[in-house]
Amino acid sequence: MTKRLALAGAALIALVTSTGAIAVRGTGEHRSASVRQIRPLSFELVGQFQNSAPGVTPPTHVHYGYLSYIKGLQAFRGSAKNEATALFTFYANAATPTVISNGPLRVITRVGRLTIYRDPSPDGDFGRPESFRDGTPVLVARFRQQVVTDTVAQGFTTFHQNTIVSTRPFRSGRTAVRLGRVGAAFRTFFSGHLNMPGPPSGFFGGYAVSG
Repeated sequence: MTKRLALAGAALIALVTSTGAIAVRGTGEHRSASVRQIRPLSFELVGQFQNSAPGVTPPTHVHYGYLSYIKGLQAFRGSAKNEATALFTFYANAATPTVISNGPLRVITRVGRLTIYRDPSPDGDFGRPESFRDGTPVLVARFRQQVVTDTVAQGFTTFHQNTIVSTRPFRSGRTAVRLGRVGAAFRTFFSGHLNMPGPPSGFFGGYAVSG
């Protein structure tokens, strides 16, 4: 009798242990499978920027704003489409290692870091640049930027090469979503107008694509 009880107990322990392992493994697989990766990336941006005052060494630059479109996701809360209702915002810091003059053009190189934020309680305000980075960081990328500025017409275009260095899942409805993957690249293009000396130093709109 004692031997039978011992065997039954051992079988029960093995069953519980096995079931627990399956449950944990199954939960892990479910969590992994439930994260929807947005790839390739495609989004549009609206923003402003601020350069350091002339003569400041080394010169600095920040640009900030919101995503007016992001493929596969809702970009705004409600029907109004502006910075105060945007669910995704961005903020970038950059250094300016090179400025080259070419007639009326200024060719500027910058390197820095871009962060995209998810903000379920949108409150963007261009009068308060810091309001565009009070959400949860969901994508961080390092970038190299070239700006071509027309000093006569006061217009400019930019091209950015971005490489993702971190990305964090977030909830979108009932699904967890991740923007891109670490190591992936995407390109950003801006077109805008200067507003020197500001603030802001200028205004821009643009888009980003990967793949």
